[in-house]
Amino acid sequence: MREQFTRNQKEFHQHYMISSLPGMRMGLIFTMVMFFCFVLFNTFFFRDAPETQFYNRFWIISPFIIISLGVTYFRRLYKWLHPIYILLNLGICFVVYFVGATSGYSEPGYEYYFAWVMLVVIGLFVFYRMPFRSLVIIGLLQVAAFIMACISNGFFAHRPIIFFSNLFFIIAMYSIGFIMAFTLRKLNWRNFMHQRTLAENNLRLKEEIMERKHAVEAFQLSEIQYHNTLNSIPDLIHVVDRDFRVVIINAALKDTHHNMGLPEDVIGKHILDVYPFMNTAGISELHDIFESGTISINELQIPIDGTTRFMENRKVPIFRNNKVVQVMTILRDRSKEREVDELKQRNAEQKGIMLREIHHRVKNNLTIVISLLDLQLRSNANPELRRIITDIEMRIRSMALIHEHLYRSENIDLIPLASYIHSLATIISSAFSGHRITLITSLDAAEVSIETALPIGLIANELLTNAYKYAFPGSMNGEIEIHLKQDADEMFTLTVSDNGVGLPDSFTLDSENSLGMFIVRLLVEQLDGALEIDREQGTSFIIRFKNLVVKKLNTL
Repeated sequence: MREQFTRNQKEFHQHYMISSLPGMRMGLIFTMVMFFCFVLFNTFFFRDAPETQFYNRFWIISPFIIISLGVTYFRRLYKWLHPIYILLNLGICFVVYFVGATSGYSEPGYEYYFAWVMLVVIGLFVFYRMPFRSLVIIGLLQVAAFIMACISNGFFAHRPIIFFSNLFFIIAMYSIGFIMAFTLRKLNWRNFMHQRTLAENNLRLKEEIMERKHAVEAFQLSEIQYHNTLNSIPDLIHVVDRDFRVVIINAALKDTHHNMGLPEDVIGKHILDVYPFMNTAGISELHDIFESGTISINELQIPIDGTTRFMENRKVPIFRNNKVVQVMTILRDRSKEREVDELKQRNAEQKGIMLREIHHRVKNNLTIVISLLDLQLRSNANPELRRIITDIEMRIRSMALIHEHLYRSENIDLIPLASYIHSLATIISSAFSGHRITLITSLDAAEVSIETALPIGLIANELLTNAYKYAFPGSMNGEIEIHLKQDADEMFTLTVSDNGVGLPDSFTLDSENSLGMFIVRLLVEQLDGALEIDREQGTSFIIRFKNLVVKKLNTL
């Protein structure tokens, strides 16, 4: 705070001195003119008067006045005005002493010496706008110079009463000058601070005006960009205020108005004057949006250019200060999209029909192959060949059964695995109906792709067939179980087990003597699964796998 005050004081002193230069210039010129006129008057009218010689001594001050006047015309010297005026006035102090000390107090005209000193003192306070402290000190030095001059020339010693009388007038003039300078400085200080405050306020006002100007320009640019953006959108857009009057309409809607014979100049008009066919439900919907601030979306059918257009009608609230002030209505033509969606739907239905027909035909063709194999089986008495044909027939039945499920399923991409395995197990169990074997199933419901179902069906066919053939020799009783479990990680576990005689000690999965086990091993690898064999209490084959389609989609 004090630093600011000191800075203001320095700026005020400089301002005070420079602002007083025109008045000082006029005062000094007037003083020089008066001196000149006084000298001319004495020269022409009182040439022989002895006082004239004394008065002429006062001209010694004229160089200081001329220099003080000349400095006011050189701007480069303005920053040194204070030291220059101090030096000049110190010189005037010397002049005051010199004139008085070199003059005899008995000389004619000496009685006006103190009057001249009074003029010098009052001129100091009137003409020079130096810092107040400098004025006080120099004024005191001028008074001191007068006192020393009177002491030097003996005036103080011989005429003390007149000396003190003259000194009184000089001090009185000094006091008057002091009061004038103090009052003038105080007034100028207030004026300076007021001007400074006004200048700061004016600067802030200019900055605020510029900010507002920039804000207005930015707002106008934003409005232009906003309207240009709206006009570039092919959707039909208009905006209404809380009085249901149109405030904005884009170019696409204007063109539509022109084509439909509706008014084009609609800004400021009520929405019902623009669209007289709008029902009360539309007005009520706008009113609800103004109150609730929610977005409304529905569909309309509007006749345009002789055709019915399916339009998406979207009403969006525009907020200001957390209050809905306007509602923007966006009409988007969905006719082409609707046609495309309908075409896609028809294509999907046709595709489904065609796929079902394909699966039906594949199933029929496989049934024909099974029938041909069955005929071949009946006409051949070779037991080994009959066994091979029977195995092939069962494998084809497992594939045909998949196509039958796809044909009957609502979803032609997925197969209900539990139902498929159950049907397959039932068919295999029927094929070995002469055995006294109980089939137990426990299958979790799951849907898998055909890429997964086909190898699982073939695996189940091989394992169930082998269990019926070899696990219970002769007329041995037993149980065959088939389980399907699905855990949280989309992992499936298929278990085919029996409580029969078990596998021989020489059995290995890598054996090439068993075509069935070779097929099982290849199919497990195709599924990226794992196969385990448990030989305790019969035989259990455990296959762990994932749905191939699900696995591929998750890796994308």
